[in-house]
Amino acid sequence: MQSARWDLFLTGDARTIYYLTGSYNAEDQPAVFLLWADGSSTLLTTATAALCVDRIVTVESYSLDRCITHPYDDAANLLRPLLAEKPVTRCGVERGRTAGLFESLVAPEDATATILRLRKRKDEDEIDEIRESLRYCAVAYRAARETIVAGLTELDVYHAMYGAILREAGTAVRFPGDFACGQRCVRGGGDPKSYRLQDGDLYVLDIFPAPRYYFGDTCRTFSVGPPTDEQQLAFNTVIDSIRIGEAAVKPGRLARDVYAEVREFLDSRPESAKSLWHHVGHGIGHRGHEAPRIIPGSDDIFEVGDVFTLEPGIYRPELGGGIRLEDNYVLRENGLENLFDFPMEL
Repeated sequence: MQSARWDLFLTGDARTIYYLTGSYNAEDQPAVFLLWADGSSTLLTTATAALCVDRIVTVESYSLDRCITHPYDDAANLLRPLLAEKPVTRCGVERGRTAGLFESLVAPEDATATILRLRKRKDEDEIDEIRESLRYCAVAYRAARETIVAGLTELDVYHAMYGAILREAGTAVRFPGDFACGQRCVRGGGDPKSYRLQDGDLYVLDIFPAPRYYFGDTCRTFSVGPPTDEQQLAFNTVIDSIRIGEAAVKPGRLARDVYAEVREFLDSRPESAKSLWHHVGHGIGHRGHEAPRIIPGSDDIFEVGDVFTLEPGIYRPELGGGIRLEDNYVLRENGLENLFDFPMEL
């Protein structure tokens, strides 16, 4: 804020508010965080608590006394006197939902790049929340391995995985991911369907349960029935490509160079058939894909504190689907720490 000469920083992004204050706000409810240049802060919110803010101003989301039809208008009306408390000449505003609500109240300068730069390096409390998500990933994979058998549907496997997470968490946890089996996972994924598993299918399960606003992002591939020799060879090759990626990641290394090393190896293997069609990995944290993005078009540079995935794959219809494997890492001063220890077994 000092270097940008902002008198005020303003955001209405629920994930950034959680990052800065510890207050968990629903994304479909109005919330605004204000940080002045003197260090004082105010949170305008429907939530009732925050770990790190000087003042909370409550926005009603439900009332018996009046119909609340436009809660964002209510938030804007509450924001006006707050903005008048101190002189504001320059204001940094995180774009997105925030800008549309407040452009009539302040002359904003886009602070999105600043926030993304701050959030790229994860602190230990953020990594702890990612570890919690990874604990649920392991629970779900154990349930999947115990459940997968020819004749069941993708929905049957999904229900077993999600039920295991609910029992572990003792509450509801968001459970997005890719749950496609067989030929459905050659060029994509998506929600589980009524497709019945068949012997010889490969089952790609790319999952990212989100207890709050941080989540891990892992993938394991299981065979329906005993794997063939060709499937096992391709599986081992994907593991080898991950090891190449792990060795390639260093502080100061360009993410696109890591992609190039992994891609060159996979393309050299006949069992791969140059079938990798997606990224080799990406940063994780608040959102599904953050920096560093491990793609050929990336200028991102690996730095200590980055938390990211490596997820190469092989996709061939004659294999019975695709093989993708994915672990999560934090880049430390002394090298990589793998945050996910669930075994890679076909």
